[in-house]
Amino acid sequence: MVGTAATVTERLRVNQVVSEDTQQVVVRGKITVPDPKPDVQKILSTDKSARIKKIELVPDKAIVEGTLTLQIVYVAFEPSQSVHHMHQQLSFTTFVELPGARPGMDVTARVTVEDVSITRSSSDPRQFDVTAVLSVFVKVTQMQDVDVVTVCPSGATCEVETIKVAHVVGSGTRQVIVSEEFHVPDEKPPVEKILEVDATAGITGKKIIKDKVIIDGTVTVQVLYVAAEPDQPVHQLHRTFRFSDFVEIPGAKPDMDVRVDVKVESADVDILDGDRLRADVVLMLTAFVTEPRQINVITKITGVQATMTRLKIDHVVGEDSTQVVLRDTFETPDPKPDVEKIIDVSVQEVKVTETKIINDKVIVRGFVDVHLVYVAKKPDQAVHALERRLNFRTFVEIKGAREGMDVDVRPVVEFVSADAEGPNVTLEVVLKVTVKVTESLQRDVVVSIAPAPPVICPPGQTIDYVVQPGDTFWKIAQQFGTTVEAIKTANPTKDPHNLQPGDVIKVPCPPAKG
Repeated sequence: MVGTAATVTERLRVNQVVSEDTQQVVVRGKITVPDPKPDVQKILSTDKSARIKKIELVPDKAIVEGTLTLQIVYVAFEPSQSVHHMHQQLSFTTFVELPGARPGMDVTARVTVEDVSITRSSSDPRQFDVTAVLSVFVKVTQMQDVDVVTVCPSGATCEVETIKVAHVVGSGTRQVIVSEEFHVPDEKPPVEKILEVDATAGITGKKIIKDKVIIDGTVTVQVLYVAAEPDQPVHQLHRTFRFSDFVEIPGAKPDMDVRVDVKVESADVDILDGDRLRADVVLMLTAFVTEPRQINVITKITGVQATMTRLKIDHVVGEDSTQVVLRDTFETPDPKPDVEKIIDVSVQEVKVTETKIINDKVIVRGFVDVHLVYVAKKPDQAVHALERRLNFRTFVEIKGAREGMDVDVRPVVEFVSADAEGPNVTLEVVLKVTVKVTESLQRDVVVSIAPAPPVICPPGQTIDYVVQPGDTFWKIAQQFGTTVEAIKTANPTKDPHNLQPGDVIKVPCPPAKG
């Protein structure tokens, strides 16, 4: 913080909002019951979710590509009326008008499913028509340094507001190449020719150490290929693998906040032999480290000349955390053998699946995937592994939180343990869930004060003078070439030992020199 007798300013580095808007998208398509699933008699439930795969900024516009995923549970059209499940995806592309947006700016987006309708096709009983309504929100920001005036200058009248902003400590990018060799699944035929490769990436964990952000994530590669079989049918397979890397950001500290974006820049899959493939995926990781900062800004000023600028940023409504203890006791699933001794227990993934704001409260749902390695209770004492998913639901109170605001949730596993007794395994996970709620704030704020013109004291006259910080009668007398006694006489009600900035006093000007 720096200041003079008249002006005190503070420098902020913020992600200034260039433009933001929401676009509704209607997605239409067809889904088909996959072989060998039975025909559908009645749909019981449909879980729907959408995600954004790619955002491209062009002048004044964002082009958004994504997928709608449907998880459908249905009663089969067969005598036993068994219940089945099928998974389907539909792609969508839309654009959002964003005045001022330019390629290279920072962009964030989210998509929500507002409604889905599924009706059976009149021409094919195994085919269904899907109509979905999505809401796509896009925000474009640009990092900017702003010097804001934080103290009302002497002689001025101000309206002051306290705001809490995310001050940008730093940002950085890093290109990462993720490579893995893998086998074609046993149920799939060998590969003769690859037709199409699609890759998506997600962040599963992020941690700040000094001057560095550690990033964990997953890459999923989907391959469309011609099978090495006489009739050369087309098949699809997918493979998910993990990666871990870092981005250097000078000034980053463990107690700060971090946002990480990942973008797939290219994806290639090569055939090593018929049933063995190699994937090479190039990722671009971008990390933004911020810390909350509370400052006073002047939104209205009179009495002095001032320069104002429009501040359009994310204002932090509130931030808090809660602890969640998850316990789960279960029998070793078939065909896994019982547990003799647990060797290792670790967390594979922590994911938030849903956030919802009600007044002054944020409800959070998600899951923790735990990986267990153990010695089997068998004569050969072979080592086995199993995974278990623990679901959680909790809430965090944030005063002022309202529906429509932005929510950032950071779940961190603080403790994990596993015990075995007989056929039962007991897992315990302690989870810390931190929630930050923000909203877009737009204010015109004072960024500089024009220097006050020099005060002129015409010879032989008396002027009104506004007391400045640090002024005394002696200092004022020296400034205008008069005497302390003359100022005292002109201000009989003023206490010379209790002058306050902003007080107005009379100053007798000395006579003209003859």
